[in-house]
Amino acid sequence: MTQTQAYHPASKAENSIEILPVWPDDDWASLRFRIAISNAPRVILEVPAEHPVLNPVSLRRLQHWVEGIGKEIALVTPSLEGRRAALELGLPVFACREKALRSSWPVLTETEELVAPRGMTPDIRAWADACPPTSHRWARVLSLLVGSLGLLSVLLLVVFLFPSAEVTLYPQGQPLAVKENLVADPRLAARDLTRGAIPAYPVAVVVEGRAETRTTGRQGQPRGYAEGQVVLVNQTARPVEVPAGTIVRAASGNLVVRFMISPSVTVPAGFGGTAVAQVRALEPGPAGNVGPNQINLVEGPLAFSLRVSNPERLAGGKLETVPVVTAVDRERVREALIAQLRQQGYAQMQSGLDSQDCVLPQTLRVEPLLEGYDRIVGEPAESLRAEMRARVVGYKVLRSDIGAIMLVALARQAPPGYELAAEGFTFTGCEDLEATVETDEEGQPRIRLNVQAQGKAIPRLSIARIRKELRGQSIGGALQQLQALPLAQPPEIRVLPAGWPWLPLLESRIRVQIR
Repeated sequence: MTQTQAYHPASKAENSIEILPVWPDDDWASLRFRIAISNAPRVILEVPAEHPVLNPVSLRRLQHWVEGIGKEIALVTPSLEGRRAALELGLPVFACREKALRSSWPVLTETEELVAPRGMTPDIRAWADACPPTSHRWARVLSLLVGSLGLLSVLLLVVFLFPSAEVTLYPQGQPLAVKENLVADPRLAARDLTRGAIPAYPVAVVVEGRAETRTTGRQGQPRGYAEGQVVLVNQTARPVEVPAGTIVRAASGNLVVRFMISPSVTVPAGFGGTAVAQVRALEPGPAGNVGPNQINLVEGPLAFSLRVSNPERLAGGKLETVPVVTAVDRERVREALIAQLRQQGYAQMQSGLDSQDCVLPQTLRVEPLLEGYDRIVGEPAESLRAEMRARVVGYKVLRSDIGAIMLVALARQAPPGYELAAEGFTFTGCEDLEATVETDEEGQPRIRLNVQAQGKAIPRLSIARIRKELRGQSIGGALQQLQALPLAQPPEIRVLPAGWPWLPLLESRIRVQIR
């Protein structure tokens, strides 16, 4: 099973109030889910003027459900009809967000008016002055009557308003799971719940880096210079001065190896006079290791004055195997650098974007801007280093879009008479999304996402009906009545003040929670 991740709302407000804009395509399931996962106990819903939730039936259903999960809501809507419908149900409603944030709930709305008590008119005061004073006995009786009525009023207020109850129900749930193939399209401006399509937004960052690899090529490299002695034979009657740097060579077919005499020598006068000179090959490697009598020519102006030969073999030149750069090495270090920059760009995108943004790593591609290498192909070297500056481009999607699509898909799996519970709803996290980039017939990119979601379906319970049937009952009677519901475990009832034997007579003082 892939790693899952809970769905979280995007906007938070201060003072434990969250503002939730109601989208035009929000249905009952998605709106209920967004309110349930809010961490704030108070939620302000900003509702468009023509949204279906403003009808009285939907508002009453929403009011009962919100009370059941222990939250408070207020509405902000430009619709006058919507505000009237909310006022009839006792829901706080405002024309703008600022009034909702400044006010404490419940508040007097614009349709409510305070009627100031009238003072005593002169006629009434004159009538009162003309009335004869009552006797002390009737005054005591009247005082007792008023006091009794006041005490009775207090008792009624205590019975009706003071007690409160919290009922916790644990419906028998059924696990739900669904796997959907979503389409993320860069051409979409908003999610399409019907087609299961969501917008894909392009993202890009510029990164740079370097990478290094060991070379794998091998070739022989000439090392060391062949050295030895040659014998110079005078071909004239006078002595011959042979300066250092004089070149002699060994020529055999197409092979020519040249040597340099150092230090200088003097060949004695007379035809056949000889002198021994030290020579060293001009080029390194084994080519200078010529055999005896292979050096046979003096270059330059002394060519007609001297003969040369080497009685013994020259030695010292050798061939060593050294690493060299190959085309495969270059391609390998380039691929490693591109993979490195892709990861670097992905991390940079994640750190710079909003928590709702979900970058799709499968869509990332690296576009090199500048690249360079410290060695060329064929050059001896033990390692090859590369540097690159590139732009990493790709696409992102919004977690809220994925959550809304999967919520609708999961709600369709609920059996008849059941509804999707807000608690426990999870779906595949960004890091586990399986994304595949395709190209449609118009040549435009289209991304397919394989997403899994899990949740729980619970029996559809009428919170309003439960509160109505439980009001005024004893705790034992209420528990016995609740046992008839399809519950996974016994219900719980907590009445305040502790020890009060009955549930409140007012439905509004009974809070029903569904776990």
